Amino acid sequence: MLLFILALLLAVAFFYDIKHKFIYALVIFFVLFDMVDGFYKDDKIYAAIRYFVPLSMILVYVFRFKPFKKSDSVFLMLVVYLLLLWIYNAGDIIISSRYLLGLITALLMIPVGRYIGERYDFISEFEPYNRFLLICIPVYVVLANKFNIGQSYTEAFTTGFLITSRMYIVPIVVFLAIHYAVSNKDKSILLKLNDLAFILLNVCILLINTRRTALGMLAGAIIIYALLNRQLLFKMVLFLFLVTAALIFSYPLYEDRLTTQLERRERIQNIETYEEEGRYLETLYIIQYHQSKDNIPEFLFGVKLFDTHEFGRKYFGTDRPIHSDLNMLFYSTGVVGLLLFFIFFVHYFLLGNTAISDKNKKLYYPLLVMFLIILLPGRFIGTTTFAPFLMLLLATLKHGEDAEEEQEEEPLKQEADKNTPEFERKTMISS
Repeated sequence: MLLFILALLLAVAFFYDIKHKFIYALVIFFVLFDMVDGFYKDDKIYAAIRYFVPLSMILVYVFRFKPFKKSDSVFLMLVVYLLLLWIYNAGDIIISSRYLLGLITALLMIPVGRYIGERYDFISEFEPYNRFLLICIPVYVVLANKFNIGQSYTEAFTTGFLITSRMYIVPIVVFLAIHYAVSNKDKSILLKLNDLAFILLNVCILLINTRRTALGMLAGAIIIYALLNRQLLFKMVLFLFLVTAALIFSYPLYEDRLTTQLERRERIQNIETYEEEGRYLETLYIIQYHQSKDNIPEFLFGVKLFDTHEFGRKYFGTDRPIHSDLNMLFYSTGVVGLLLFFIFFVHYFLLGNTAISDKNKKLYYPLLVMFLIILLPGRFIGTTTFAPFLMLLLATLKHGEDAEEEQEEEPLKQEADKNTPEFERKTMISS
């Protein structure tokens, strides 16, 4: 029932204001959906709500506003290649389809984000929605622990159904909240204290959850942000000092849960055991697989598009899928797919970065570092909790301009148009 309500609310936003409110609602929808989907059997109807409902709305958005440009031939080339693999080289059709639909949904947010960024300041307007997520996530986690919802490493702590890579939404939301807190001069003290409190709660959740990638994302983004925002360095240091002090003083409140989690995950505390790390092993196993098979088509075009459960059973003894996105691309799409993704990444995230406004660069590069940190340990492919949101943020920042500058330029442009011969000719005809 909850899933249908979420889909209905997304549809309301879509029909009410497809150009603005729908995009914000879409980000919220993916997060809330993953908070409650574990209550339901994962059959066709719920898969349709997760993938087909939002994707169909995004496609309507694309056909209506036409965000694609001639330079997007790289996008088309990659999607066509993936669709051909899905037709001719799929594994379990359900598994391959889920990953593919999730990935296409995320990638579509790049042209959509570019279209939005060229027209208004998405980051500034997203602040209240980010605050909603900042508050909603810890409230959800508290309720999940109270009612024992979801799974975790121990019974001492759970994040509900926001498990594994779904938790990567937290560092993104927290980082944006920190940016809003230190850069928004007009925000009231009461609102800043509220944000500080919920930032602290979210950081505590990340610490107790012991997700190294999520912590690395947040740490990496903060470091790059501080280096690029020297004028905000004092505020950043003060803000981080307050958060650190609060974490230290509140340590007795979460000490038992954190200790229990660390005991269960003892391996991550010992650097000598990293040779047993699954992502390291899966890299070796993929190389071993191709050496033993010596199959040129598989090496070039991959093995069973995004369905790596058989690989997990063979090499790990469980249904463990390949975790690292880079390994997943190499194994499932082959060298050709890996090369296409590299070209795609360079085209959309590296080329033309000198044209990014100074204001947006200071937020763009920390988020890009987050994306790079995710790719190695993995789970970007197919995870809709955070992937579409991250692509949307990067695209709006890369192609965005200050709203104030656009508002100043528009009247000047209209005035200049009045002085052209074309304008005078049209005026005479209308008279």
